[in-house]
Amino acid sequence: MKERKLADRLSTMNESATLALNARVKQLAAEGTQVFNLTAGELADDTPEYIKSYVSDKLHLNKYTPVAGVSELRTRIADMAQKYYGLAWIKPDNVLVTAGAKPALYASFLALIDPGDEVIVPIPAWVSYNKLIELAGGKVVEVPLDENYDLDTAAIAEHITPKTKAILLNSPQNPTGAIYSKASLIKLADVLAGTNITIISDDIYSKLLYTDTFTPVPTVGFEHVVIISGFSKSQALTGWRIGYVIADSALIKGMTGIISHTMGNAAVPSQLAALAAMEKNDTPPQETLEKLKARRALVLKYLHGIKGLNFHIPEGAFYFFLDLRKITKDSTTWCETLLEKTGVALVPGEAFAAPGFARLTFVTDDKTLENALMRLKAFI
Repeated sequence: MKERKLADRLSTMNESATLALNARVKQLAAEGTQVFNLTAGELADDTPEYIKSYVSDKLHLNKYTPVAGVSELRTRIADMAQKYYGLAWIKPDNVLVTAGAKPALYASFLALIDPGDEVIVPIPAWVSYNKLIELAGGKVVEVPLDENYDLDTAAIAEHITPKTKAILLNSPQNPTGAIYSKASLIKLADVLAGTNITIISDDIYSKLLYTDTFTPVPTVGFEHVVIISGFSKSQALTGWRIGYVIADSALIKGMTGIISHTMGNAAVPSQLAALAAMEKNDTPPQETLEKLKARRALVLKYLHGIKGLNFHIPEGAFYFFLDLRKITKDSTTWCETLLEKTGVALVPGEAFAAPGFARLTFVTDDKTLENALMRLKAFI
């Protein structure tokens, strides 16, 4: 049989490194290997009972919804966002509900960039950003964060060209858990004043905070802003796949057209789950934040004082980003050896454009986390 030629875009396309590693870890566990999984970017807690109960009582609602989402959910998201960001322009028509935040990001890129347009991405960065931009025909321009994982505004300014269409910001940030300072955000807004460059703000972790000094990216005066968020991280709804995008009405209209031809409306049970979450609490339950703070403290207890290991104490999200450059020159091989010898699974920094680092997730249960940290410390 003659071998068929696949699309050229597949030459640089592979499965998400974090999802692939998480799947491998689950397979090892299914085969009987003791594994301590610190790779997954999701709360260990089950979806709250009140959400499951709310959805189960409404299974008779099972037909297509408007592509942009049911009007009640769009209205609640708009009301919440208007108050949270202090942006009076946010109305229900500025909201598009999607099957997770990834489609919201991809539709944003498809609606904003033409082939060859550039998108600036501060690194280290989440694994899917570059792939989504490239699938949309854009060119990724990576700009390193500073030594404190804050925005290097001067470096960003140097990389702006006539082809720059957008800058993608994520605060709190995956994989570092860092937040961008208000000062750096204001400086960037000054740099972009009078331009047509759009800030795409991935705010998926903006409700998972361990500090009172957080400044949401959209609140500092950017002229063109797209907000990406969802319920997966803060409400334990990862498997339900429910997110949203907030933007000006013209962009939302264009993205809705894209979604209508590619994915259609987000699943009805998932939209109902989001409605239930917002009816009770649109922020993480206090109990969830207290658990995360305690687990963050547990990680600090074990990592402090390990010779050659450096790390940033996260102000948000649920990740530690370990600097292994004094320990190894090959973090991928190091992580593979760690998994083989100890059963502890971390994500190597290469997945985030940061060789020599590894991401540790602290959302697992306390027993698993402590066992993993003991083995990690002994291994180093």
